[in-house]
Amino acid sequence: FRAAQNRVAARKYWLRNAPLEAGQILVDAGAANAMRDKGASLLPGGIVTAEGDFRRGDMVEVLLRDADGERRLARGISQYSAVDVRRIARRHSRDIESILGYNYGGNVIHRDDLVLL
Repeated sequence: FRAAQNRVAARKYWLRNAPLEAGQILVDAGAANAMRDKGASLLPGGIVTAEGDFRRGDMVEVLLRDADGERRLARGISQYSAVDVRRIARRHSRDIESILGYNYGGNVIHRDDLVLL
């Protein structure tokens, strides 16, 4: 049997349809534009806050909350827990280790682990 999709398309399908954990990451307009228009990963500097309780490796939703309301932007696998995301929100990636005492990388959600909605 041949697969109906290539590996990247299959992974994006899984990211779009995998069960969500109890958590969301809220981002600013700059982060939303970077992810949508430039294909960027989600960095801590563009994060406003994290809601709910999720762990590293959990599937979360990425939301933009502004004057027009709340919009679902993406889903992805978080490299940090909700507690950690709240601590590093609005900070530069180079500051992660000094804030948390460890570093799982400069991205909160790497582009390979992110699908836009």
